[in-house]
Amino acid sequence: LPKYAILPIIAALLINNCIYIGAAQLRNHLSFYSLAISLDEKIPLLTPFVIFYVLAYVQWALNYILIGRDSKKLCYQFVLGDILSKVICLFFFILFPTTLTRPEITGTDIFSQLVRFIYSVDAPVNLFPSIHCLESWCCIRAAYKMNFKTEKRTNYYRVATILMSLGIFASTLFIKQHVIADVAGGVILAELCFCIGRKTELYRIYEKFGSRIEQKILKFTE
Repeated sequence: LPKYAILPIIAALLINNCIYIGAAQLRNHLSFYSLAISLDEKIPLLTPFVIFYVLAYVQWALNYILIGRDSKKLCYQFVLGDILSKVICLFFFILFPTTLTRPEITGTDIFSQLVRFIYSVDAPVNLFPSIHCLESWCCIRAAYKMNFKTEKRTNYYRVATILMSLGIFASTLFIKQHVIADVAGGVILAELCFCIGRKTELYRIYEKFGSRIEQKILKFTE
């Protein structure tokens, strides 16, 4: 990663974790709603899709790195949209908390065991909008703003990102981590915040103040 990308990406990751983990700690003090519809109940449990759910973290990490390496402007715009989306998520998690009823996982195969592990470490809270879907949609949008050394590589990355993201969307439903409304909410919020980051000059706020912090950190570490 270039030096200009390190601080904003770390800030985005810290804010994401603080919001997700912090909101989850309030679950015993909130009244939860359900956004499940009849169609959600008809979606089968397909535990092999947990692979997409887990690999989502790899895609996000790769996307952050590639955006950071693309250009300072795209990096700042992307991070602005990312942080803004997480702040909005916090309001939903606290003011309109949702939950769902998870099925009992009885299988003994590796996929079932992995789903049980996810259930054990991630309570059915912080569901709407789905951060898994939000981040994956941002990956798709960013893929169409980045350019690699050749057009062929660029097209490969875009197709791979779309296919992987669609698998992630499906995984949130097939392993019963989210309902359809969560997926739609994540995509809509991601699109809104990505556009704000790209179409406005708000990213220059960080460019102005964040750059000063970066310079001080670099001087301290030299």
